[in-house]
Amino acid sequence: MTTFDGERIYYTNQKFTTDDEFNHESTITDAGKRILKFLKEFNFQDKFIYRDQLKENVANNEYILRVEINDIENQDKELYSFILDHPQDIQETFEDKIKELYSQEKMLNKSDCPDFQLQLISQQNPDLLRNLTAQHIGKLVTIKCIISASKSIKVKAKKILVRCRECQDEQNINLGFGPKPMNLPRYCLGKVQQKGAQTDVQCPTDPYVIIPEECQYIDQQTLRIQELSEAIPTGEVPRNFMVYCDRYLVNKLIPGQRVIITGVYQVPPKGSSTIKSNAIDTELLLPYIHVFGVQTNKINIKQGLSEAQRQEFKQLSRNSDIFKIITNSIAPAIYGHEDIKLAIACLLFGGTSKNLPDSMKLRGDINVLLIGDPSTAKSQLLKFVERASDISVYTSGKGSSAAGLTATITYQHNTSQFTLEAGALVLASGGVCCIDEFDKMRSEDRVAMHEAMEQQTISIAKAGITTRLNAKCSILAAANPIFGRYQENKSIQEQIELQTTILSRFDNIFIIRDVRSMENDQRLANHIISLHTGQFADQEGMQIEQDSHTLDLMKLKQYIKYAKSTVKPLLTEQAAQMIQNLYVDDRQKSQQPHHSKSGGKSHIPITVRQLEAIIRISESLAKMQLQEHVKEDHVKEAHRLFQISTMMAVSLGSKEFGLDLSNDLKQLVTKIEESILRRISIGSKIPATRLIQELSDRFHNQRAVEFAIHNLIQTEQLQQVEMKKMLIRKK
Repeated sequence: MTTFDGERIYYTNQKFTTDDEFNHESTITDAGKRILKFLKEFNFQDKFIYRDQLKENVANNEYILRVEINDIENQDKELYSFILDHPQDIQETFEDKIKELYSQEKMLNKSDCPDFQLQLISQQNPDLLRNLTAQHIGKLVTIKCIISASKSIKVKAKKILVRCRECQDEQNINLGFGPKPMNLPRYCLGKVQQKGAQTDVQCPTDPYVIIPEECQYIDQQTLRIQELSEAIPTGEVPRNFMVYCDRYLVNKLIPGQRVIITGVYQVPPKGSSTIKSNAIDTELLLPYIHVFGVQTNKINIKQGLSEAQRQEFKQLSRNSDIFKIITNSIAPAIYGHEDIKLAIACLLFGGTSKNLPDSMKLRGDINVLLIGDPSTAKSQLLKFVERASDISVYTSGKGSSAAGLTATITYQHNTSQFTLEAGALVLASGGVCCIDEFDKMRSEDRVAMHEAMEQQTISIAKAGITTRLNAKCSILAAANPIFGRYQENKSIQEQIELQTTILSRFDNIFIIRDVRSMENDQRLANHIISLHTGQFADQEGMQIEQDSHTLDLMKLKQYIKYAKSTVKPLLTEQAAQMIQNLYVDDRQKSQQPHHSKSGGKSHIPITVRQLEAIIRISESLAKMQLQEHVKEDHVKEAHRLFQISTMMAVSLGSKEFGLDLSNDLKQLVTKIEESILRRISIGSKIPATRLIQELSDRFHNQRAVEFAIHNLIQTEQLQQVEMKKMLIRKK
């Protein structure tokens, strides 16, 4: 800077430091001494936890140290309070003391030691995302959430070296950790410019340039987290936050993973207007969380139960009516459907997943499909399962696409990056995904579920991103017949708009019919009226009273979690032999031809998947009783459930119209088939209802007409399209 006479003016940028800042610096120094003392002296059962962990991590080429904040609280409460209030200030000091500890252990110079990363974790009860307020800014927080989207890894400069273009002066700028903006000095800070002597060297404005090969870099990744579905109040939109990970924490989390994150709740750094030019994600212009540590392991439910509760559950499992008690506890406000409720209970408890020596995995989750008439409480059962399951996602088939159910990759123009976002099946991993109006989904969207329902993974290969996500969830789906109601005079093939490939992936398929019976209607009407009159509800009509043969919702959820974390039932030799014999008999029955001409088989297949279904149901029944081995009684009950669900649907599908046709009627069917082939040319299309009406008026026998159309469909001369409303002549 010069005067009007050309004389150079020298000035200093004075920073007036207050007593508080002096105290803060001394507090940081004191905290460093306390940290080193803690790392050296903390022990448990005569073992130095963190010194041993540091040696083990370095041996595995992991330069990290995982510290539990609760251990610091037990040894030094003042240091614990300071870390909670100033986590960002203490991070570099903590990592420097870890480096110093390692240099003392190995007797090396501190400059020769590698840099370490601090990972803080907390065993305290995590907070909810929606509870983060302005009071938490700059504080250490622990939250429980689910990863909903992830971005690719980027490189960030931790320390940069800048050099003056004119005088070659070099300056080191420490950017630290986190998405901080980078501001280069506007004027040269070299010794030549700081001296008062006159010199011909005149450094221009903005003289510094970055020397990339002399800079230090770290990896960073941006993720999006979402609050858990069970923590979202009714009618509220899920809260989302961006989180920032660096170094050894990158590439550790994938969408759909439920984690407990410990980090700093931060606002954008000063100078955020330069964030875009410094390649920092624009999402970090909003409040974000800088991650210090991540816990991905599931917490054992047994640690959260008292000894009295565990003894109560063990006594309950020994009750001879345990199946009835659990069945009555499933949606007690819904009348009847005992077998369906037992199948849903099996879905909630689940079977035993297995990892084979060749790395192949066998799923233990159970899938159930409900197909039936309207007003048969299908949606209410799905809603109850959503509340009863610890992890659950409810969606409707009409508003769900393949990307919404599995995963999608989106391109963000502001950052020129692709983001991987998880769908409903990924978010429900470890729980249940309830899909209502399953028949309203497009067929290409249902095909996307095939891999998730059997292999329990979702493979993505889009936009240069190839990855695989976990979708270890059970699926409870509800659908209506194609004509709205189940019609007795039509086969099940004509009433289910679902492919065989997806039907075989369901362990239980229930056909729910609204049977018109005076006695049954009277009992159902009495039950509904009693609910509305408050006889079985409280004054607000919100909760059904429980008797000695039912469990309330909270106790049912605790019992399910306790059973799933305690026992992993396996088959005994006697049970395995019984299942083998039953499967062979069922398969022979399902493959018996039911008509000499068409030789038609059921639309619902009996394959090896159904054998595994019986095994999974048997394991879930044993899990309800907290037993380690599957007994023959479990197999019998599982096979009974399979008989009244899937095998019943198979038998309905095998009731062909021509079993009792006379010879005269068979000749009439043959004439109708010939008339249909003359009426419809190859490749042309005609409405099914109009064709049936025309032929019925001509031959005066609608049953024979329907059977003739069915035969032509079986022989692939006709094909049903457009929700089976149209017929196309194929050959």
